[in-house]
Amino acid sequence: MALFIIGAKVMYSLGICTLAILIQQFANRKNTPLYVFLTTFTYLMFVRFAHYILPVNEVASHTNVIQLIITLRIIGITFEENDAWLHKNEEKPEKRYLTEIPTILEKFAYFYHFCGLFTGPYYTYQMLIDSQNPLLKSWDPTSEVLSRFQRLLWSVPVFVITNHYFPLDTLRSDAIWEMSFFTRLVYAALIFVVFKTRVYSAWAIAESICVILGIGVYPAASKPKIIVGPTDLKVFANLQNLENTKMNSDAIVNLDIPKVEFSDGFRDGMKAWNRSVQTWLALYVHSRVKVMRVETTMLVSAVWHGTYAGYFMSFGVVAMCAILEDVIFKLVPVDPETGKRPQWFRLLYTHTIRCRGFEMLATGFLLKNGADVHHFWSSIYYWLPLLCIPFYIYGLKTASPKKSRKE
Repeated sequence: MALFIIGAKVMYSLGICTLAILIQQFANRKNTPLYVFLTTFTYLMFVRFAHYILPVNEVASHTNVIQLIITLRIIGITFEENDAWLHKNEEKPEKRYLTEIPTILEKFAYFYHFCGLFTGPYYTYQMLIDSQNPLLKSWDPTSEVLSRFQRLLWSVPVFVITNHYFPLDTLRSDAIWEMSFFTRLVYAALIFVVFKTRVYSAWAIAESICVILGIGVYPAASKPKIIVGPTDLKVFANLQNLENTKMNSDAIVNLDIPKVEFSDGFRDGMKAWNRSVQTWLALYVHSRVKVMRVETTMLVSAVWHGTYAGYFMSFGVVAMCAILEDVIFKLVPVDPETGKRPQWFRLLYTHTIRCRGFEMLATGFLLKNGADVHHFWSSIYYWLPLLCIPFYIYGLKTASPKKSRKE
C-alpha cells in the first residue's frame, strides 16, 4: 500500500526500518529500546532536512505521515519485545506482555500494515496479533461502526461550513490587526472548531477500519484500555476464546470527545485528544524518564510532529500550562463532599484559561511557521505564555521531590 501511494519515497521509511531491526538483532538487549529510540528520532530529523543537503525530494504529505506512524511502531514494538523479555520468568504478571515474538518479516509486515498507516490511530503489535482471533470473524462490528458514522453526520457539515467562512490564512494576514482583541479570540476559537471537526471526521473513518479488521476489539468485561488492551487479565483469559462474548473497541478509541470539549483542565483535555499517541508517549517516554517528565514528553511530541517552530512553541507552552494548572488546583481544592471544585471556579477557569488556552495553542500548531505564529500570538499579546511563566517558576521552586519508583 505504501509503495503504491508514495512510490520510491518508501525508501525513506525503509531505511529506518532496516536500521532498527539491525539494532534489535545485534545490540545489547537491555539497552536496545534506548538505542532504537535515539536512532529512530535522529533518523527522523535527518530525513526532514535531507533535501537541504542532498539531491532528494522533501519528506512531505503522505510520505511524512508514513514516517511518523512507522516511527511509533518501530519504537513501540521494541519496547514490547524488551518488556516481554524482562518479565518472561514471571508466573503471574500484572500486565499483559507480548505473547509472540515476531520474526523479521512479521516486523516489516507490522511496520507497513495499511490500517492506520496514513491517519493513525497507533496500535501495538500485540493488538495486531489479537485481531487474528478466529472468534472475531463471527463478531458483528455494525454497532461500533454505526456510532462512528453518526459522528460524521455532524462533524463533516460543521467542518465544511467553518472551514469555508473562517480560513486559517486570515491569521497570517494584516486583517487580524483590524479586529478587536475579543474578535481575535473568537476567530481563534472558530479555527479550533475547524481543526477539531476535521480530526473528528478523519478518525471516525480510521477507527471504523480498525474495528472492521478486529484491531482493538476485546471482551468488554476485560476492561480494555487504549493501546494497552485488556487490563483484567483473569477475565480476559476466561473470555477470549468464548463465543457470543460482548465485545467493545475501547482499545482503539482515539478520541474522548466529551472530555476534549468539556474537561475542566489541560491535562484531561490533552489525554482525551489523539489518545493512542498520548498513551504511547506516556508508556515509552513519560514513565521511562526520571526528571522533567512533562517537559521531556512535550519535547518528544514536538519533535515527532515536525521541525516547525509553531510545534515547539505550542508544546512548550503546554508543559507550562500543566504546572500552572497544578498550582491553581492546589489553591482551589476539590470539595470532599461533592468530589468537585466549586462551580463558580470551574466555569471561570474552563471558559477563560482552559478553553481560550487550547484555542491559542491550536493556532500555533496549525500556523506552524514561527513568523506566522508570532504574527497572531502578538496580536493577542502572548497572554497564555505570559500568564504561565510566573506559575511555572513558582511550581518548580515549590515542587516536592518525587520518590523513586521502588519507594
